[in-house]
Amino acid sequence: MEERLERQARNEDMMRSVNERIAALDKSASDWAGPDQQFEFQCECGTNGCDGRVLMTLVEYERARRQRDRFAVVPGHEADEIEAVVEQDERFVIVDKRDEFEHLVE
Repeated sequence: MEERLERQARNEDMMRSVNERIAALDKSASDWAGPDQQFEFQCECGTNGCDGRVLMTLVEYERARRQRDRFAVVPGHEADEIEAVVEQDERFVIVDKRDEFEHLVE
């Protein structure tokens, strides 16, 4: 079971890399996009095969990224074994890695 949880945490880190590239592209749209403009990000839940999308403004996504061990996931995709919810909205959930799994995403 521990191996599965470690793999999930590493998958979350990989999805964050994808979303960082998306955010960089979206920031170039900030010239025409208002502060309430929502962008589509890949769910960072780390579950193999998840193709969920999270709608967030750039400010919301940056808030999730303030800490290296926080991830944006689709509501319902939280993994209580490895993370705790720190913010919840109808469009997204921001989760924080539990201490024993932080080293996998740093």
